Amino acid sequence: MLTSTDILTLALDVVSRQNEDELVVVLPQAGKFFVLNRTGAEIFQLLDGQRTLAEIAVTLHAGYADIPLARVQTDVLALAQKLLARGAVRAVTS
Repeated sequence: MLTSTDILTLALDVVSRQNEDELVVVLPQAGKFFVLNRTGAEIFQLLDGQRTLAEIAVTLHAGYADIPLARVQTDVLALAQKLLARGAVRAVTS
């Protein structure tokens, strides 16, 4: 289970393409793809192997100040966990 102190980066073989307000993420090795909405795309693009999930939540919260930070943190952790389970990202630290 991920925590807010974890740092994630994209898996080596992941390919993504922006399409208007959505991001198409392709996992060539698995022969699968999925689509992220605008907010999911923002989170995905912040998974740079440098920032913790907590730092990503704070960055994202700056653009969504009307949503409580705790909610943004929960959403970032939930999406990160799904991306990890799908093999789109990997943990740099735990």
